[in-house]
Amino acid sequence: MVPTLLTAEIFKTLDYARARHACVLVQGRTGRGKTEAARAWCAARKNAYYIDCPPEGGLPALREAVRAVCSCPAVQDIADFLAGQKATLVLDECARILPVRGARAKALEWARRLHDQARVGLAFVATDFFIREASSGSLGEYLEQFIGRFRDKFIIPDYVSPQEAADILRPVVPDPADDLVQWAVKVANEPGKGGARRLWWLLDDAADIAAQRRLPVDLKFLQTVLKDYEGRARMPAKP
Repeated sequence: MVPTLLTAEIFKTLDYARARHACVLVQGRTGRGKTEAARAWCAARKNAYYIDCPPEGGLPALREAVRAVCSCPAVQDIADFLAGQKATLVLDECARILPVRGARAKALEWARRLHDQARVGLAFVATDFFIREASSGSLGEYLEQFIGRFRDKFIIPDYVSPQEAADILRPVVPDPADDLVQWAVKVANEPGKGGARRLWWLLDDAADIAAQRRLPVDLKFLQTVLKDYEGRARMPAKP
């Protein structure tokens, strides 16, 4: 994971959940680095568990996912097991556990009880869709108490700033020039292209190609790699 101003803010929010056994929200559009930051944070903290919410949703699937990640012997013992550890759960892609077709919000209610009764820190990592759906109509009325439990929220800006772009560049270009930073800002913010994730993947490819060909990573080289990356113009074959 590339450390940036954004990842530092995500870490602060997750640290708050852990220190205060609180319920928090990290929200932002796809491609903004939420998942990578959440995984890295959990890997560096004791009794912090990253949960990729199961695609099928529902309470049984969520409970089994939590049990497997935290290595609890049995599903029915999860609350006591996590309470004894003073654990923190980071629930990524949590829109998957929203109820559908008028069903009860059993999965979210179970998570709420873990927080309220077992003092488990909960961090919900989501796109805007999660809060929008959880706040609308009859579901919003039902989940009002749940949403009100978020003691800290970090809403990630859609826009990748020059500072963030420079942070992303530095592992590959230690001292990026202004024109390179501005180009990176444009790449990361181009609508419908994947956001900051596009820039990270591009730099990963560029670093590998540069190492193989013993080429410097500069603006012209990155522009060439981007064209190849998007299939617009293939890079010349290695001499």
